Amino acid sequence: MFKLIACDLDDTLLKNDFSVSDNNREAINEVKKRGIKLIILTGRVTAAVRPIVEGLGLDEPFGSFQGATIIDPKTDEILYSCQLEKDGIMDILKYAENHDIHVNIYDNTKIYVRRLNKWTDFYESFARKVEIVAVGSLQDYTFNKTPKVVLIDENEKLKRAYDDILKFKSAATNMFFSKKNFLEFTRKKATKGYALEFLARKWHIQRHEIMAIGDNFNDLPMIEYAGLGICMENGEEYVKQSSDFITLSNENDGVAYALDKLILKTQNPAI
Repeated sequence: MFKLIACDLDDTLLKNDFSVSDNNREAINEVKKRGIKLIILTGRVTAAVRPIVEGLGLDEPFGSFQGATIIDPKTDEILYSCQLEKDGIMDILKYAENHDIHVNIYDNTKIYVRRLNKWTDFYESFARKVEIVAVGSLQDYTFNKTPKVVLIDENEKLKRAYDDILKFKSAATNMFFSKKNFLEFTRKKATKGYALEFLARKWHIQRHEIMAIGDNFNDLPMIEYAGLGICMENGEEYVKQSSDFITLSNENDGVAYALDKLILKTQNPAI
């Protein structure tokens, strides 16, 4: 019997216009009625996640920045934080600036960049209602920590960057594509898998009692940790191969389809 569902936002729960369909809302409400916890784990900035969580009526903790931060929406308490130190990412910042690759760094409410450009316009479509601040060279900008670093550019250029950075990045830093134009960096224990494990342990929930739904490489840690890992039809092929079940696409209410087929029609309501 499933007791916990972890769900990604972009290209999973959200449609391409960033809305949540009526079918997905209804399915979420039905699993909540059965006493099943549903949590959001996303790469988005904390400030961009909160309105979605509130709009869905979810009061369980949610994870932002790929799981680097876990927030209790009822109290605003930070339950978990695992951030990159500036000293540990200076080589990445230097490489990006030397190769004219756009970079984002973050805190819970804002995004900081070297300068505003076409990539900030592009990113703004995902990070709605989150302020983007141009601060000049990020190497020179004063900050101590950031939950993640995102390099944004054309996919081929980022693939070359991946190969180059792999040669010098710290072993304590994760590097992965969250979208074809986003190359992201977090601490080793700042993943959706660690965030899911943290909350599961807090609630004494076993892995076989967990379902996770996502679409991209950044979702793999939670998909592989969960007893049942689900990939969207629109997901990356490698993620599909690593999943237990392929649901419909985000444009076709894939989250609702999975919840209905695997829980609502098969799992008896909690008494």
